[in-house]
This record gives sequence, structure tokens and C-alpha cells, in this order.
Amino acid sequence: MLDFQQYQQAFTAHIRDPKNNAKPNNVDEERMAVYRDGVYNNIFESASVCFPVCQETVGADDWDAIVRRFVATHHASSPIFREIPKELVTFLDADTNTPDYIKQLAHYEWVELAVGGMQADAPVLSEDVDLLTEIPALAPAHMLLAYDYPVQKISAQFKPDEQEATHLLVFRNAEFEVNFVELNPMVYVLLESIKQGKTGKQALTELARQIQHPEPDLIVKFGHEVLEDLMQQQALLGSLIKG
Repeated sequence: MLDFQQYQQAFTAHIRDPKNNAKPNNVDEERMAVYRDGVYNNIFESASVCFPVCQETVGADDWDAIVRRFVATHHASSPIFREIPKELVTFLDADTNTPDYIKQLAHYEWVELAVGGMQADAPVLSEDVDLLTEIPALAPAHMLLAYDYPVQKISAQFKPDEQEATHLLVFRNAEFEVNFVELNPMVYVLLESIKQGKTGKQALTELARQIQHPEPDLIVKFGHEVLEDLMQQQALLGSLIKG
């Protein structure tokens, strides 16, 4: 390895993990501190702005330790600076020092940023909305999520000891506002079926079969009302043109 390559490796290793990697011998400490602190502070700010609840929940010292582990050990898949929050979520998922509920809380906080910036084409809608015989059209920018913890309730005052299945629909409306809707397990399964291309009635009939409901027509009626409510909230835009 050439001398300048060795120098580059030593320089960047020290910036990423100064506690375990000495600075190059021929670099003034004051100059090194400018690079070291500047890089860390920029990454810290970019990594932290998306996760206020995580920071409050774990506390300032533990959050600083998380970001320092991230800077020291994570190999990013993207060079784009605005992708740092996503990279932190990826890092946390594999970090054995972070509790599982914090990992899921971080993902939940990142989702708002992800859905807000999601590129998605508007669907071609039927002029006459029929949420039962046609395929209901979810807002183009959305995520359907299942967590093991009640992520929307976690805070410094509430750190869950036990798992609690939580289902959410996150979507961006016409005003570019990101909204969160908590779903019960049946509505989550319903929307999963719709995402697979089933009509409202097909999805609801399948749901009735899965739960072995003695009166499938009641499930269809209930589900139709749920879909109408989601349309009022702009989570559904209408129904797709039959193709």
C-alpha cells in the first residue's frame, strides 16, 4: 500500500473512531480536531433530526453512544447525506446494544421522512367509485407496517417490557401531509389483500374465510364501511379502473 493510502486510512479511521484509532503522527491536534469534530457533528445532526422520541427515550448519553457506534462501524450503502437517517435505521437493526423496541421506534420515526419524500405515480381511477367490485386505490405514497411494540406510545415515560402487536397505515395526502392510522389486525390483513390486487369484496370474503366468520356478508358490510372511512381520510383515493 502506498504511503498516501496508508495516511488516508489512518486519517479516516481516526475521524470515525478516535478512541480506538490514533491520529496520523504528522497532523497537528488542533487541525485534526476541526475535521474530527466537524464530521461527527454534521453526522450527529443529520442522524438526530429525524429521531426526537428515540433521543428523549434513551437519554442524551446513550444517544451519543449510538451515533458514535454508527459513525465508527457502519458501512453505508448510499453516499447521499440525506440518506443518513435511513442508514441509521439499518445500523440499529443489527446493533446488539440497542433494545428491540428502540429499533422499531427508530423505524417508526423514520417512516414519516420516507413517506414524505416518496416518489409515486398517481393511479388511474374509475369515475364511479366502487370499493367492493373494483380494487380500492391506496394513496400512492404509503407504507403498511407491522411492529412488535406499540411504537406510537413509546416515550421516556413508557418503555415497553412486553411485545404488543401494532399495525399502522402511513400515507401522504393531497396536501403532502403525512398521516398515521392505527389499524386492527383484520383491517391490516384487508389492506394487504387489496395491495395484492384483490377487489374490496374479494379481500373481505377471503378475510371472512380466514377468521371462519359464520356470516361473511356481515364482514363485507363492516369492511365496506372501513374502506369508506379510509377514503374520507384520503388514505384511499377511490377505485382503480378495471383492466
